[in-house]
Amino acid sequence: MDTTGEESRPDGGAERAPPTSPLEWVLAGVGALLIAAMIAYMVQYALSEHGSVPGEMEVTVVETRAGGLGHTVRFQIRNRTAATAATLMVRGELRSGDRVVEAVEAQFDYLPPYSERYGGLIFQHDPAGFELRIFPTGYSEP
Repeated sequence: MDTTGEESRPDGGAERAPPTSPLEWVLAGVGALLIAAMIAYMVQYALSEHGSVPGEMEVTVVETRAGGLGHTVRFQIRNRTAATAATLMVRGELRSGDRVVEAVEAQFDYLPPYSERYGGLIFQHDPAGFELRIFPTGYSEP
């Protein structure tokens, strides 16, 4: 009777598992690399994005159209940071030199990290005859 706990084969030798194939080693290595890369990315993201504020916003005018309510200036705003901006206020001004001829505002409920949103400002005066400035004026942190 065998007392080592191993099953005996009819030829008297202990039964062994087949050796690990090279394909299994390659797949295990790829899996380990993926897990290590995921962990490294999460650590890097947590360290670099900590304390970010949405201060890098870019506003681009998409188009201007005349309509029944006035002149609509459609624009895009991009958040280039990892922070979220809530209740984001955007102000548009028509200027003639140093004088503000008309000012209007729009509010965005939510601007997620690294995202873009579109909005519109409706002016009574034609923006083509003035200097147009569109810029964010405030936000809250959700």
